[in-house]
Amino acid sequence: MHDHIFTTRERFALFGLAIAQAFLLLLILLPAPRHSEVLRVAAPARERVQTRLSPYGPGFEQELLTAFCTRYGYELRWVKADDRAEALRLVADGYADVAVGFGAVAGEDGESRPGPAALDAAYGDGAAAPPPDAAEADAGDAPGFTLATLLARLAPGADKTPPSGLVASPAYDHARPVLVRWPEVDPATPANAVDRDRGDGLRSALLLTSWETPGGPVLPGLLHPAGGPATSNAPGTTDAPRHAVIAGDSWRLWQPFVAEPTAGRATGKPLSYRWHWRGDDAPLAPRLAEFWRMRMAPADTLLDDLTERYFGFLPESLGMPDDGDYAGTSGYADIFDLMDLMTVVAEKLPSHAPAISRASAQSGIDPLLLSAVIFQESRFDTSARSKTGVRGIMQLTQSTALLLKVNRMNPSQSIRGGARYLRMLWESLDDLNLDPWDRWFFTLAAFNQGPGHLRDAIRLNRDLGGSGRTWRELKDTFPKLARPRYHVRTRYGYCRGYEAVAFVESVRYYYYILNGLVALSRPEAEHLAPLLGTVPVRWPSV
Repeated sequence: MHDHIFTTRERFALFGLAIAQAFLLLLILLPAPRHSEVLRVAAPARERVQTRLSPYGPGFEQELLTAFCTRYGYELRWVKADDRAEALRLVADGYADVAVGFGAVAGEDGESRPGPAALDAAYGDGAAAPPPDAAEADAGDAPGFTLATLLARLAPGADKTPPSGLVASPAYDHARPVLVRWPEVDPATPANAVDRDRGDGLRSALLLTSWETPGGPVLPGLLHPAGGPATSNAPGTTDAPRHAVIAGDSWRLWQPFVAEPTAGRATGKPLSYRWHWRGDDAPLAPRLAEFWRMRMAPADTLLDDLTERYFGFLPESLGMPDDGDYAGTSGYADIFDLMDLMTVVAEKLPSHAPAISRASAQSGIDPLLLSAVIFQESRFDTSARSKTGVRGIMQLTQSTALLLKVNRMNPSQSIRGGARYLRMLWESLDDLNLDPWDRWFFTLAAFNQGPGHLRDAIRLNRDLGGSGRTWRELKDTFPKLARPRYHVRTRYGYCRGYEAVAFVESVRYYYYILNGLVALSRPEAEHLAPLLGTVPVRWPSV
């Protein structure tokens, strides 16, 4: 048998085929050309980035990005990144323009380092420290890549160290990471709990980070819930509980939907959230720098307003004191209150759903918000009475019931009257030109304490140097109306303003939970589904 001898024509054909294959490989591996009108954002699938649970908007980070895109004429496109190192690498390699949504703990050397290493150092329990992600190096190192370096990074076992040469925005938000111990799944888990083993998205949404050593996963020692000896999940421990390291803001957002996990320790160092981009990406880099200079200006309130809208109603404490030691569950959302909400949704709300739907449609109010108001007012108790004289399922005063021409002890009439009164209060604020959500929060405050006291709080806020146009400002001013030095200056006098704030924040929280139950398709959503057909099309604007 003779070896085949290629002809000159065959050799040229094979050479051309090799060149074509190399070209196709380049098209696959190299990022698409950068389009100046498109902003590619590397971000995790987390609640603070794009909301899944919240009714209050598309997401904290998404609204920030939208503000940037609107100002500079970009179209927003998402690039999924599972962790911070991957997001930074996508930016450095040109697959994304900005990385957002990841927090990092500042190291003692002033560089930005990821949470696990700082957690390990903070606990000081002798656990083997994982190798930390390298901090951002000198911005003078030119970013970019060649095909050879790209192939090296894609190779198995490639170094995952975050790249150098990236520019970071100022820290614009902070959240303490929390180490949570998850009890084993109990077959009798409450219906409102998220099943963490069925892929409902909770673990990926909450998990801040994990790390491995040659000997297996390493986590710091964990205090026993009763304050007993520390436990761990070191390799070889048969009864070790499951753990997760969670950003505090994510934990507070998801906590109402979790079946009583037990929190362990939290590091004393907060996670700082920043945007990252390439310093040599003109003209994008100067625009991003300008955008963040504006955000840091004392007169700019965008960050404060977004923080209030997305997180301001959540329980402020995680049950953790400043020293990071476990402090029981006193700071958590009241589990009994949450259980009561789930019970009411399943047992009491269905019989009133038709009245809620009709009232919502007539008054242009989200039926879930109206349901949250009813729960806060009476727990859906049709015969509820208060020592202040309010009565019925909507806790109307006698004068308000007469104004609305309803029998406040008749649940259907009370719901209809209460919804109509909310709409009347909302319309009375038309002269203030408020943001839609701030307008509804003002409306809820007026529903609780009366429109006169709301106007007093607005005027007092302006007298004290505020704008009188945001709930963020008014929630600090309203309690002052209970103090003589302030209420003597007002038209309507003394007011239990602290009750107005508590009422609004509670309604906001219950509304968030009801919306989350629907978004997660929890069992309670079956009872809420009949209400959803009457949500106003342009809500929260009506």
